[in-house]
Amino acid sequence: MAHHTVFVYGTLRRGQPNRVVMRPHLVRDLGPGRIRGVLYDWGSYPAATLDEDGVIAGEWVVVTDEGMHALDALEDYPHLYTRTIVSDEVRDLRGWVYCMPAEQARRGGPRIAGGDWVAHVARRHGPR
Repeated sequence: MAHHTVFVYGTLRRGQPNRVVMRPHLVRDLGPGRIRGVLYDWGSYPAATLDEDGVIAGEWVVVTDEGMHALDALEDYPHLYTRTIVSDEVRDLRGWVYCMPAEQARRGGPRIAGGDWVAHVARRHGPR
């Protein structure tokens, strides 16, 4: 069975609502990471583009083949998102990321300042 390294930056991150989709297929959590790109707020989830200069915060995970199929279905790959191999900005890690062209990503909503979906959602919802 093959394993796949994936960079997750939105609703698949620890504590986020779609983590349950990945959890049964999670082989290993490799911890935090940062890649080049920009996030846009599409309401209930972010869209990443690698076509613009910025930094995206996220996490590196390793999933099974079944996990990649589950992620492909969740991300509507290849119709909504494409995927490509990226490298971490600091750590010696490479793997898949789901992304889209900048023109498409911009149509969804505003750019997320700081490139961190989890921090953005916390700011958006304010203190509880």
